[in-house]
Amino acid sequence: MGNVSSKDVVTAAATFAAGLFCNLVGLTDIWGTPQLGALRGAPMWWHTALLAAGCLVMVGKRRHPIVAVTAGAALTAADLAFGGSIGMVLVLFDLIFSVGLHASARARTAVTTTVFVLIGTISVVGGLAAGEIRIGAFLALQLTTLLFVPLWWAANIRQQRQIGLLDAERTAREAVLAERAAMARDLHDVIAAHLTTTAIHSGAALARPPDTDRDRATLGEVRTSSLAALEEMRSMIMVLRADDPALADPTLPGGLDRLPDLVTSAAGDLRITTRLHEVPGISAAVSHAVHRIVREALTNAGKHAPGSDVHLEVQPLGDTVTVTVTNTLTRPPADDHAALSAGTGLISLRERSALLGGSLTAGPEGDHFRVRAELPLRTPA
Repeated sequence: MGNVSSKDVVTAAATFAAGLFCNLVGLTDIWGTPQLGALRGAPMWWHTALLAAGCLVMVGKRRHPIVAVTAGAALTAADLAFGGSIGMVLVLFDLIFSVGLHASARARTAVTTTVFVLIGTISVVGGLAAGEIRIGAFLALQLTTLLFVPLWWAANIRQQRQIGLLDAERTAREAVLAERAAMARDLHDVIAAHLTTTAIHSGAALARPPDTDRDRATLGEVRTSSLAALEEMRSMIMVLRADDPALADPTLPGGLDRLPDLVTSAAGDLRITTRLHEVPGISAAVSHAVHRIVREALTNAGKHAPGSDVHLEVQPLGDTVTVTVTNTLTRPPADDHAALSAGTGLISLRERSALLGGSLTAGPEGDHFRVRAELPLRTPA
């Protein structure tokens, strides 16, 4: 019984109860022709015994649908010899339905072909024997309802299940594509920020008169930024190539704990002051987003307002965390290259903030440029 479905047992018990009720109220000897009911008038318990056997067969219909329907057809034929009963009609209907739902495609085709042959043969023979076409048509309608409708019903359910599986697969594929698009945006933000820093440092060095110590310091900053970009890219590629999610590092690169290092590496000729408050209960995704926002804002300040005063503040506010980066507006460098101003950084940050259920605003306020984000401490479900 370990391989028997409890649902099948319940269905069999319910069918037996319904069939027994039909027998008790006299719904037996339903076939009026002597050819079908040669033993009509037999005690009711004969029908009940056959009904019980048919319900026992129903218990194994899921694992062996063809064996079950064959046994059910034999029991139904024996019941017809006693005049037939509604209870056995219920049993046979359920067994044919199980074939349509659980049997292989080849078995379903064989059963469907057999059903059509039986319907056609019995209808023609019955009509000819009675000498009336309407008798043949009536038999065809009855047999179609009993033998073909359960197959059609099961086919419809199978189709709906397949559509549901296809929808689920499509949803999964769309989720994967969306995740990959988000990771591509992350990778763009990371590499663009580090390459921008490298370009700014190298451009500043080229614009000044040669100085060995200062140029070597600039080369060191360029190397540090390049290595950081490679590290971030390697982390992202490792996540993308991980076949087993359990093997992937669940921690996201960059968080609140790395903000001091980020400020140090991004300072350059910026004069940065910070107020970094402890933010308890923040999720890894939100912490990662805060790191990205601060890095993009500092990169923009160094790119468009070199030598400016920058104030960075991160603080909790109820169930949210606010990030504010404000810098004074200065004249941008004359040799600012168009590639340094793609204009996608802030757009990507707005999309990231909205995805987390927060918001981000950026724009000039008087003689300052301000980037302010407000994010929930926990990512929405």
